[in-house]
Amino acid sequence: MTTQTAVLLAGFLLAHYLGDFTPLSTPEMLAAKAKARPMWLIAAHALVHTVLVTLVILIVVFPSWSILFLAAAIEFVTHFAIDAGRAKLSQRVPELNNPGHNIFWYALGLDQFAHAAVLVALAAIVI
Repeated sequence: MTTQTAVLLAGFLLAHYLGDFTPLSTPEMLAAKAKARPMWLIAAHALVHTVLVTLVILIVVFPSWSILFLAAAIEFVTHFAIDAGRAKLSQRVPELNNPGHNIFWYALGLDQFAHAAVLVALAAIVI
């Protein structure tokens, strides 16, 4: 692994942390993810992640514009799909929203793994 790849992946992890676990993920966005509505707030959350990931790519790699737009589109679509899918599933399985249940933690881990896998794929695309 090159230094550039390691820095890119570290930047992606930082961007993901900032997008999910700081005030950039507003209480309204968190509520929308728990209730599966309104979807535009889940999309806004995905857009925050897209902006952060795009900034990391620009700072570390600065690929062609077409690769940058492709990476941004992949990040937006996959982040939205993962979060909206989990939100919809949590409507059928309410324990997914309750940290007191083991299934909440399994689902959270799977959710975070899916997001990380996308970020690894993005690194392969932009490097």
